[in-house]
Amino acid sequence: MKVVVCTKQTPSTTAAITLNNDGSVSWEDAGGKPNILNPWDEYGVETGIRLKEDGKASDVIALTTGAPDDTVGLKTALAMGCTEAIIVADEAYAGVDTLGTARIMAAAINNIGDVSLAIFGRQINGDMGHTAVQTAVKLGWTPLTQVTAINEIDDDRIVVERAVDDGRETVEAPLPVVLSVSKEIYEPRYPSFMGIRKANRVKIPVWGNDELNLDDAGGSKVDWSDIYDIPAREGTVQMIDSDDMADAAKELVDSLFEEKVI
Repeated sequence: MKVVVCTKQTPSTTAAITLNNDGSVSWEDAGGKPNILNPWDEYGVETGIRLKEDGKASDVIALTTGAPDDTVGLKTALAMGCTEAIIVADEAYAGVDTLGTARIMAAAINNIGDVSLAIFGRQINGDMGHTAVQTAVKLGWTPLTQVTAINEIDDDRIVVERAVDDGRETVEAPLPVVLSVSKEIYEPRYPSFMGIRKANRVKIPVWGNDELNLDDAGGSKVDWSDIYDIPAREGTVQMIDSDDMADAAKELVDSLFEEKVI
């Protein structure tokens, strides 16, 4: 069974995000590591690796879209235990939204060929949680979202547990499927030292539109032209200064009534 884990390289969780006057966003990290593998995707990578270790998967391929040099996240996935990695990068794909990313991911998965399972983290690409389902639609596969456990899997079917509003549900579906996994599924491992050394020597292939031959992935249907900082909250604080707790409580209640809080 061939498994593809769809990932994204994102700013470090410790990076300082700056909104520029022209509406663009930039970031830098004082620790010298501005980019990382999207933390949500670590759970997807771990899920793929566990399937390989359990003898259910023969190959676990980490896939990402972005710039040709967006290798940090993929090398982390390789160091964790993925067998291959691929970057999809082309000027024709610049500025795509989640739907455009889904078209690219679906085309890349089809180009890899013979894939039974595509795994996403819970939220990828814009932090919206749309891309996994949109990719499933483009592939014509069943989407299984909010997966917290894989109970059974063989060459033809998969049985998973999903998180729903009032608990858990068990779902069975024929392969191939697209999963988006929650953090309850597994605890991601730390890359080993030898894994890091090996991953740093890997030359990751870059696919473009020559390989995928898409004519409808470019551009974005979402308008990001008006990006702005959230206004700072304004408020006042009234301190009650009294040596008597009963008097202080009465003054507090009177103030809350006056402000129509109670």
